[in-house]
Formats: sequence, C-alpha cells, structure tokens
Amino acid sequence: MSIATMNCTKMTPNIPTINPDNQQDMKTIAKPSHKYIAVAIMTVTAIFSTLTFTACSEKADEGELITTVSLSISNSGGTPTTYTWKDLDGPGGNAPQLPDTIKIGQVTPGGNPYTATLEFFNEQNGTKEDITLEVKNEGHDHFVCYEISTLSLPPAGLTIVATDKDKNNLPIGLTTEWKPMAKDFGVVVIRLKHQPGIKTGECNVGETDVEVTFPYKVL
Repeated sequence: MSIATMNCTKMTPNIPTINPDNQQDMKTIAKPSHKYIAVAIMTVTAIFSTLTFTACSEKADEGELITTVSLSISNSGGTPTTYTWKDLDGPGGNAPQLPDTIKIGQVTPGGNPYTATLEFFNEQNGTKEDITLEVKNEGHDHFVCYEISTLSLPPAGLTIVATDKDKNNLPIGLTTEWKPMAKDFGVVVIRLKHQPGIKTGECNVGETDVEVTFPYKVL
C-alpha cells in the first residue's frame, strides 16, 4: 500500500533558428517551400502542446486512502469497546473526529491482559471499504507500530505487544495484547508502516500510510 506518484517530463520543441544576415535564410522566408511550411506548422503545434500538456507516466501501484481507524479492546472475553478515529475528507479538510479516551483497569501480575483488534477503512463517498484484509494479506510488507507516551511520571504503566505474525514470523500488529500494570495516562500513537522488502520488525523504516493518536487512562 503506497501513495501513487507521478513522473512528469516537460516537452520542449526543437524550434529552427533564422539568421537575418544570411541571404539564403531570408530567401527561404520570402519563398517558402512546402517542406518548410510543414516544418512551421509542426513547430507551432509543438509550442501549443508545450503550453497545454506535459508528458506524465503514472506508477502502477495505486495508494489506498484510509479515512477511519477502529480499535476494539476487551478483557477476558468480555464485550469489546470500540474507539474510532475518522477523517472522511482526508488531509487538509475538516478536523478529524477524535476517539474517546481508552479507559482500562489495572491487570494484576499473572492476570489476563486486554486483547485489541485494529481495523482500517475507506469511508469516502458513502461507501465502507475494508482495508484491513489487504494489510493482513500483505503482512510481510506492513507493520503497525504502537508508541506509548505517558503524561504521568515514567515509566509508562502500559505495555502493548503484537500477537499476529507474517509469513516471515515478524509482527504485523493488527491484533495486540495490552497490559496495564499501574495507574497512568497518556497517548498511544499508532502508525501503519509500508515496508516492502525492508521489514525487520522496526518502526524507523518505510513510509507511513496513516498515523493516529488514541488517548488512554489506566484506572
């Protein structure tokens, strides 16, 4: 999944020059042959084309637009609570719809962690296209990174670990375990990274397809 780019090359016409001090050139202008009339017509056409068009080639891979990110969290098989980030008109438009604060209780040592599922959608134009399956099927090229920034005293009272793997046994990050071990509050920054051929399980390589922030509070 990547953003399509355009390679454009400006067309510059080869315009013949005329030397006014050259008698032969001046005779050519005074008595143009059919050959030079054709060249003149082609030159004018080239100039007009340069003013109105550029020659562009588009890469074959088209990018997917992600307007909605949904995070569902549950504890011990309970009913999941879903938190949603949404930006239907994309970058540069209206401000996105921000998710509610994720509120989770502490887990005692040895207790069951919370389980979370992440989904990506394109909801422009009144449709809802699920991008999650594509990310999963191309898991060897994608990695969801979770960056925890505590706003209380460090260290953070929350850890997040991916539980799904790609074909190379590297984490994908669509499913995770959340372990809140102490009272804390802050934000979790979630980034979907596109890492074709360069995925190593690290977040500092590749392009970012989408980045969203979810506030959290450990009670």
